[in-house]
Amino acid sequence: MKAFAAVLIILSCGSMGVIVAGSYAQRVHHLRELLRFLHLLESEIQFSRTTLPKFLAGQAPLFSGVVGRFLAVLRQGLEEGQGDSFQAIWEQGLALLADNGLPSAALEDLRACGAALGRSDAAEQCKHIQRALFRLEQALAAAEEERSRYQRLWQYLGFCTGLLLVLLLI
Repeated sequence: MKAFAAVLIILSCGSMGVIVAGSYAQRVHHLRELLRFLHLLESEIQFSRTTLPKFLAGQAPLFSGVVGRFLAVLRQGLEEGQGDSFQAIWEQGLALLADNGLPSAALEDLRACGAALGRSDAAEQCKHIQRALFRLEQALAAAEEERSRYQRLWQYLGFCTGLLLVLLLI
């Protein structure tokens, strides 16, 4: 019975460490997806000049996770037509991204990018998107560095904490 309890403690602590370690990998994935979306948006603005609701309706199903939900919020807000400005709808989507660990510096640039979308000419919109892309690439590099540094640490820390608890209880 004690052995079963010891294994349970080690596995539960270890799984908590794995969950925390997984959050570092998720942040990198979310940033890559957001970069991919902004690259597509920039090329769409420069070359095709498709309206934003049509673009979002076509692209939203291609993205998964938090970025997919972000695009779904944008698409739904534009389709419902409740009279909200695009910037207000963009802010709702950014709140979703902020809840999922997007760095605040990148959020500020995305906020400025959302304010410029649809309000200025294509060159100005692309300039704002480029600024957001640059900040997101910096955030991605930092997130990859954090992931490589902390992912294994949290995994080991979880299992070692469980082992330490078992040793203290025995």
